[in-house]
Order: sequence, then structure tokens, then C-alpha cells
Amino acid sequence: MPDPGAAEPRVLRTYADGRPRPWSALLAEATRPAVALFDLDGTLRHETSWLPGAQDVLARLTDVGVPVAFCSGRTITSMRELVADLPYVTHLAGGGGTVVEARDGDGWRHLAGHGLPPATVARILEWTAAERLETWVFTADDWVVAEASEAVLWDAGATGSPFRVGDMAAVADVTKMAIIPRDADEWERAYRLDAPGVEVVRAHPRILDLVPASAHEFKGADALIEDLGVAWADVLAAGDGHNDTGMLAAAGTSFLMPPLRVADLPEAGRAVGVRVEAPDLAALGEYLDAALRR
Repeated sequence: MPDPGAAEPRVLRTYADGRPRPWSALLAEATRPAVALFDLDGTLRHETSWLPGAQDVLARLTDVGVPVAFCSGRTITSMRELVADLPYVTHLAGGGGTVVEARDGDGWRHLAGHGLPPATVARILEWTAAERLETWVFTADDWVVAEASEAVLWDAGATGSPFRVGDMAAVADVTKMAIIPRDADEWERAYRLDAPGVEVVRAHPRILDLVPASAHEFKGADALIEDLGVAWADVLAAGDGHNDTGMLAAAGTSFLMPPLRVADLPEAGRAVGVRVEAPDLAALGEYLDAALRR
């Protein structure tokens, strides 16, 4: 299939329990969330910068004490560095949900981890080599590549995640993998990967993540929700990628950023809760203004 990240018209569409609902009605009914879950790249950030409105949204939440969690495909190492000066971020789910941590004083407490079996990693590497698809291998802390390609250097610069050039087949404790399609043909072939227990999901317009199904189910957010002791119905989540759909479908209130649409969610997640196809973060800011006044 072609790259699904192509731009679409940005129009505000709003739903409640699977049916269209006026934006004004959603604002009138908005309630304060127990926690806010955010994807990073494409939702709050573009490479090394915050997107317009991102810091304002975070400030609205933290000013009233709502916990904030970042759930990203980035390595947990780069995420810790990003939030070193953001004490209001209480939880992290890195590597597409494969590593989940809670802030604990000056450090971090491990909550959950997911990984790919060595046999699965070997099978995928053999298949991608035969298909001549650029592939990366990730551990909890870093990532290993065959060469420092243009895509590798771009990603390292954008995320601050350290990488190593080495033998990917020799890497132990693999948490996830990634394929970097270069054109429409490679996108189509990459989606043909058949690996039981592995989800092939678009994490970025340039990147397909290969993550354990157990991690993709909620992008790691289930562990942090349990740690906080809150109900999914009271969770607000925002994301823009297919790797975000699990947590967006589970949350009581979800903001789907372009190009994501409600139709991209698992079927069970389309018929419940508040679902907003938001054109930008300004819509989320307006919603929070209404919710946090109560």
C-alpha cells in the first residue's frame, strides 16, 4: 500500500459514542481528565521543536495538576533527556510502548517492558534483507543499524537518540524494529511482512515500526494507567500515527491529529467515548479551556 501519511484537508470533525456530535456540545460536556497521554513526533513536536500550541496545551494541564505522560516511538533514553527539565511529565512509554517508566524522585522506575523473540528478529532481518528494505533494530536504550544512512542521520538528529553501526543479527534484548521505505513500492512491500506477534504500524511518514503486539495494543499506556490508578474513561489522549491507535481507542477522550481519522481506530474504539479529528492543537487547547474551568 502507499505511504498513508499523505496530507489531507484539515477539518474539525467531532464524535461521541460513535455518532457525530456538535463541537459546541462536546465543549459544554467537557470534563477534567485524570491524566493526559501524548504522542510526541507529529503531535507535540516536529523533530527538535515544539509544534505551535504544544507548550500552551501542556501549561494548561500542569497549571491545574493534571499528570502528563509521553508515549512515543523514541528510545526511552532520548525521552528521559527531553523531559529532564519538564517535571510535570510523570510517566514515559518509549519504543512504541516497549519500555514504560514512572518518574521517581530524580530517577525513573521501571513499570513494564516488551520485546521481540530472537527467532522473530532473525526471521525479519532475513526477510528485509531479501526485500532490500532498510531496517533498524532497537533495544531499550539505543538502536543498531547496518550503516549510517541519510535516514539514520536524520532520525538521530531529530530525536537525539544514540545509534550504533553494527551487526543487527547479534543484538540481544531487541524491543522493536523499524523499516524505512524509500518509495511507494517499498511501502507496499514492507506492509507484506508476515511475522506472528508483530504489528507493522506507521510511526512517522518515513518510518514503519515493527513492535510486539502486546506493546502496540495500548502503546504502553496500560501500565502507566494502572500505576496512576485511574480509569481509561477519564483519560485524554492525543496522537497522529497508526502506532497511537491503541491508546486513542481506549481513552475516554481522544484527539486524532492529521492525518489520523476515526476510521483508522480499531472498531471497538470508534463507538465509544469522545473522538475529535482535530486540525491542530488549537482545538485541543479550546477543549481544555472548557474542561478545566469545571
